[in-house]
Amino acid sequence: MENMQLKYVEVIFDKEKPQSMGTEIKIIGKIDEDISNLEYKFIVGKGGIWKTIQDFSINNECLWVPDSAGNYIVMVQAREKDGKKPLDYLAKQDYIICDKESMDNYNNNSNLSNEDINHMKTEEEKFEDIIEYKEKEDIISISSLNTDEKKILTEDFQNKESVKISTSKEKIIEEVALDKDEITVGEKCSIEVKSYYDNNMLYRFYIKRYKDWDIIRDYETDNILKYTATQVGEKEFLIQCKRIESNEVFDDYRTIKVNVKEMRQLTINNFKCENKDLLVGEQLRFKVETNYHDETVLYKFYKIYENGRSTCIQEYSNNNVVCYDESQSGNYRILCLAKNILSNKEYDDRAIFVYTVKAYKDISIKNFIADLNSPQAIGSDIRLTSEIDGGKKLLYRYVVKGVIEEDTGFISDDEYIWSPKEVGEYEIIMYVKDSSYDGDYEDCRRINFLIEKKGEKPIKIVDVIVDKDRNTLINDPVNIMVKCESDAHVLYCFNIRRNGSLINKSDYNKSNWIDFTPNKTGEYEIEIMVKDKYSEKEYDAHTFVYLKVLDYLPAKIDYIIMPYKESHLIGDIISFECIVQDTQNILMKYETKINGRKVEETDYIKDKKLRFTPKVAGKYTIDVYAKNVKCKDEFDFKKQVNIYVSEALPVINTNIVTNKKEFKINEEITFDVFNKGGKDVCYEFYLMRNNTWERVQAYSRKKYYSFIPFTAGKYKILALVKSFYKKVNYEDYDELSFEVKDI
Repeated sequence: MENMQLKYVEVIFDKEKPQSMGTEIKIIGKIDEDISNLEYKFIVGKGGIWKTIQDFSINNECLWVPDSAGNYIVMVQAREKDGKKPLDYLAKQDYIICDKESMDNYNNNSNLSNEDINHMKTEEEKFEDIIEYKEKEDIISISSLNTDEKKILTEDFQNKESVKISTSKEKIIEEVALDKDEITVGEKCSIEVKSYYDNNMLYRFYIKRYKDWDIIRDYETDNILKYTATQVGEKEFLIQCKRIESNEVFDDYRTIKVNVKEMRQLTINNFKCENKDLLVGEQLRFKVETNYHDETVLYKFYKIYENGRSTCIQEYSNNNVVCYDESQSGNYRILCLAKNILSNKEYDDRAIFVYTVKAYKDISIKNFIADLNSPQAIGSDIRLTSEIDGGKKLLYRYVVKGVIEEDTGFISDDEYIWSPKEVGEYEIIMYVKDSSYDGDYEDCRRINFLIEKKGEKPIKIVDVIVDKDRNTLINDPVNIMVKCESDAHVLYCFNIRRNGSLINKSDYNKSNWIDFTPNKTGEYEIEIMVKDKYSEKEYDAHTFVYLKVLDYLPAKIDYIIMPYKESHLIGDIISFECIVQDTQNILMKYETKINGRKVEETDYIKDKKLRFTPKVAGKYTIDVYAKNVKCKDEFDFKKQVNIYVSEALPVINTNIVTNKKEFKINEEITFDVFNKGGKDVCYEFYLMRNNTWERVQAYSRKKYYSFIPFTAGKYKILALVKSFYKKVNYEDYDELSFEVKDI
């Protein structure tokens, strides 16, 4: 029979499983191809009994009302109306129907209480076992169906009981073998049926659920069933066997039991927020830690609002960190459900984190200053400025208390110009709040000012111009010029200090500039003082200029240019270049460490590039030192580069392939080994004959082994594989058993 092409068949239900008895469930068969003139048939099966709920018609939808609880298989068939084949498309899908009490328990366990505490343990829930067997597919081809299924799909078939009594007394089954007598939930075990006759045998498998036997796999020639445990307890299997030509329901049977243990309990140990401030519009980051330290844990997160409404912000995945942007302030909870990837529970543990999201960071006034010192004269324009931390959209209120009071109300201006009109003592208060805040204010600061009677406009230093950078060389002349704003006669004074000691003090004069030549190295401070010609103060305004005088300009590494590469392997050429100013007078030194251990160090050289080839894997740390040729210290500047070098990608998917299907004595046999990954992969072969292993090829680049067997019997070939640079016995292996027969 020809195979059916089933790439685009899909079974869609309008309700998620499970559902209760009597529920109307719409089933849709969907084929994502531009094919018209198709007929659809809908069949449901339970416990080996199949029932047609809608025969072939052009309608691809069907309404199903189940009248009993259990595990169903829903099958959708499709064929071309005028086609020659009895069936062109087929899809199968599992569906669970519960009684009303079970469905109510399921819904109650699925709902999340708003009064959950911060850390809650999981209650036991009942789940159905899941059986996984060889070559199982949700969508199958017609060539892979057993005889009964083919009859169901191609003609009307009367329902029969799945387990019947046979009249045959012939002993066919020799042994039923288990690879594991005891497994945990999530593990697999293999059930192998050995018969007295090797050929022309059919095998059928059942599992006991409560008091009934449910069919797992109908008759086929494969004698092995792979079972995946999803529920704790003792699982009993029934195996029926018969010859292909037999007319009996079965010729022989056996039962066998497997004990399934509970998997290790998963516990949430820590649930924390990694943000310092939780603010609207910023990404919030939450992290969960469990007693599992691998990638077998799945996490699901819900955000819960104050009114109890919740929304899922991450479906189950192995990502234990969830991030999201909150758009509204308020009190929230975030619920984490954690489960083992193989767990059949909704969750194994859960925890709640309670937090508050603010619209903005708390407002704090860092400083509130005036550009002029107190006292000042009437008519002076005093500019008040501030530095604020926090808030989103700030509003400012300036209140002046004294002889003449002023109040700006809340405005958006972050500075205020105050022009006093009367002599007296004043207090200036600045109030700050966010535009969304309903209270009077969130922070305030005060300044006291004395206003005196004076006719001249106050002096302001507008700019200071220095013709050198912050770092300058010894004996290099420096010019400093001051610009002031005033309608009075301004006098200037320049005081020079080196390393805190006064070395030059000038008298007030009309010159607004100074030239000086530093003849010693050190930290220089130039104090600039200005005042009105008639002022009795030491100064009306002043400022400072700072210079560092050196014998040479110290080296500085601006950038280290690295080639873009995500990973480095042994044998790769790695190079980088340092970008420095005053390149000709700069020397470089490179110190290399592997895994924190110093392995190589160069002298100071002029070469700004480093190139090397790693010979071992690990973390390479290169400390790069730079100094001027005149530098007497160990170095002027240091930067560090970290490079991670791997031996090679791991060797995986090793597979031994032979050039023959049958093996006979005195005929050469060749075994080829195929794999993925690795670098300079080497192969080692062992051969077992007469139950004794013998190494027949030590590690080499040769990936095949040939030999001629001279005696019949059972043999095994073992191939060990690893990368040349790996210091391990092997990275991967494969083993092949074969039998050599007489000619």
